Amino acid sequence: MNQNKTVSQWLRTGKEMLAAAGRENPRMDAELLLEKVTGMNKIQRMTEGQTILDEKAAEEYAAFLDERAKGRPLQYILGEWEFMGLLFSVGEGVLIPRADTEILVETILETAEKESLCCGLDIGTGTGCIPICLEKLGNMDMTAVDISPKALAFARENNEKNQTHVDFVESDLFAALPDCLFPLDFIVSNPPYIPAADCEELMTEVRDFEPRNALDGGKDGLDFYRKIVAEAPARLRDGGWLFFEIGYDQREALFALMEEAGFTSVACRQDLAGLDRVVFGQKKEEPHV
Repeated sequence: MNQNKTVSQWLRTGKEMLAAAGRENPRMDAELLLEKVTGMNKIQRMTEGQTILDEKAAEEYAAFLDERAKGRPLQYILGEWEFMGLLFSVGEGVLIPRADTEILVETILETAEKESLCCGLDIGTGTGCIPICLEKLGNMDMTAVDISPKALAFARENNEKNQTHVDFVESDLFAALPDCLFPLDFIVSNPPYIPAADCEELMTEVRDFEPRNALDGGKDGLDFYRKIVAEAPARLRDGGWLFFEIGYDQREALFALMEEAGFTSVACRQDLAGLDRVVFGQKKEEPHV
């Protein structure tokens, strides 16, 4: 690439390169990558667009464009991503926070307006975006687990970045958690829910870059739901809640699992595209003798 280009010319080059590579949002990607390199916002790029990009910045931008063209997720290149108005560090080894998961957080916050939800557990926390947002926005006391040390390193970094105090624990589901933590007001999880065979059909940037163990939910995508639903009642107070993010076609299966386990008031929330995205229900309150 010719390095002696203006900011505007480099931006045009970036859009064209990413469009030719088949990236979904070439304009946005090119702009965000250029902003990372130069620190220039949209207004600055418009007013200073004829400025020649210095050689170091041009080389860095060209390298970022090449990575993105080859499918590396934009979020990994940027090193951080916004979720619920907060910034989270991301990178290889951790699932990228997605807008769909904001529906899950919003559902918990809305439920907490009517119910007493003070202490909760997030299973499969990844970046820690769910419990950090619940503490920050809902003043909740959160514990969170993940089996991946790499994911937990990002979660703890995000805890510090957002000045929260979530207790992050390396654990396979409930295994490493002390009995004294329970019973809880609620449990939340965005577990791996993609059927194993479907993982090979995912977009390149998801299939080849994001951690498989954060995506693969077993043969029918329900392995982790079954385990959590089976163990959650013993760890929730009477009237406690269980919240899940789900795949678009898993509503009926989750309703059946939760109702069979004794959960009541089982309900579903849709995402912005109108697809089923969150299923939640309440542990039945036992009558007091």
